[in-house]
Amino acid sequence: MLYYKTVFFGSLCLLGLGTIMGFFGFPIFLKNKIESEFNLKEGSESRKSWEQLPIPIDFKVYVFNITNPTNVQNGEKVILEEIGPFVFDEWKDKYDIEDNEENDTVSFNMRNTFTFNQEKSYPLTGEEVITMPHPLIQMTAISIKRGNEPMLPFISKALMDVFNQTSPFITASFMDIFFRGIPVNCGVKSNEAKAFCSSFNSGTIKGSSRINDTFFAFGLLAGGNSTDGGRFTVKRGINESEDLGQVVCFNGEEKLTVWSEDPPTCNMISGTDSTIFSTFRTEQEGVTVFSAELCQSLKLDFEEKRHFNGVKVSKFSSDFGNIKNDRTKHCFCKDAPIDCPLKGTLDLHSCVKQPMIASSPHFYNGDRRLFENIIGLSPNETRHKTFMDFEMITGSPLNMAKRIQFNLDVEPIDTLDVMKNLSRMVMPMFWVEEQLAVPTAITDKIKGSLYLVIKINNTFKWISVVVGMAGLCVFAFLNYTKKDVEEVVTVSPKQRPRSRH
Repeated sequence: MLYYKTVFFGSLCLLGLGTIMGFFGFPIFLKNKIESEFNLKEGSESRKSWEQLPIPIDFKVYVFNITNPTNVQNGEKVILEEIGPFVFDEWKDKYDIEDNEENDTVSFNMRNTFTFNQEKSYPLTGEEVITMPHPLIQMTAISIKRGNEPMLPFISKALMDVFNQTSPFITASFMDIFFRGIPVNCGVKSNEAKAFCSSFNSGTIKGSSRINDTFFAFGLLAGGNSTDGGRFTVKRGINESEDLGQVVCFNGEEKLTVWSEDPPTCNMISGTDSTIFSTFRTEQEGVTVFSAELCQSLKLDFEEKRHFNGVKVSKFSSDFGNIKNDRTKHCFCKDAPIDCPLKGTLDLHSCVKQPMIASSPHFYNGDRRLFENIIGLSPNETRHKTFMDFEMITGSPLNMAKRIQFNLDVEPIDTLDVMKNLSRMVMPMFWVEEQLAVPTAITDKIKGSLYLVIKINNTFKWISVVVGMAGLCVFAFLNYTKKDVEEVVTVSPKQRPRSRH
């Protein structure tokens, strides 16, 4: 009897322990443990990594070289040759950091610093000669035509006085065009040139630098190197872990004033600053990142489960979609639904005040009309789609590539001889890729600590459940057979014959 009770209570305890601890206790413990470590509390390891990323991001630049500039100037199709990647180490850090304990937020300024990586760029050196649209001539002329057309003759003369160009394109080295800067001659005495150069003299032209009293230099990406990227306020995730990293203010405002308010979704600020994400994510919620450079929040949707360096990850991806067919994005249109950006593009004029169009590289998943006047593009999902691979428990992006192409929205300018015969087109200028794949040392740490603990728990709970259930089955069987053995078949006794007297 004692043996049966031992089997019964031992099996029941084992089953209960495995169920309670394995299915309920351990997950709660793990969640509390990870949430206590992954937040922006001052002095924490995650805070230190967030303030300054411990490893650089690969920032790659691919440039479209125009091989037939004279033909394009005369209105013919453009033939492009992609040159790249020019690879830079991109270091992200935050400064002027202020915590607000009451709101559980932290405010900071973002800074990106780029250093040319000769080894990863090899055989490119940065001195390769590129022909592309002259950024100051074409962008300035097109912007004035769309915003203040009566001033176009005045500005056209200023551009010719300052640059003395016979072509709307510039031919120079990659480093000169993008970082060191192309020359701007502000020593010209004409009134038109003086008016044009007043913005350089006042320091309001982003990407410009003074060389001497009369010359300036302008680089396409110079304005983004080691400069202030804006002031963010984000949730620390101490009080509410699911809010970790969520941007609540940018430059002191809770919403943007860049786009139309019909509907208001385009001006809403949501998502993280892309340097930290909440833990215990789900595929259904997707990933949202606020991009100050594009003046909007970008949504990445779940695509598939896969492995990266032996770690289970969920892949999320994104493109620019079809704004015309999405009513929630009609605020990106000039006059919805009639005048909207073509599929796969976003008009950046309201954001950067220049005639620029954003897209995926090579117009991947873009409208076929984008290719009509262009030769030399080869869109490819593997090379040109934006994606992130997340380890969902810790919310860590282990492998990612953010890819954006910047295009000039070209149109002819009648008052400017060098541009009067250009064909209308969205002309690719360059595309950039921010790429990060964490080292195997980090993924090995995830596998050796987090996944090992989870594996041990899974092994314990299932062994406990299986052994406990098996023990209860054994008890039931023994109890049943015991009754069979002890069952007594009652036989009626024979009656004795009565004595005769």
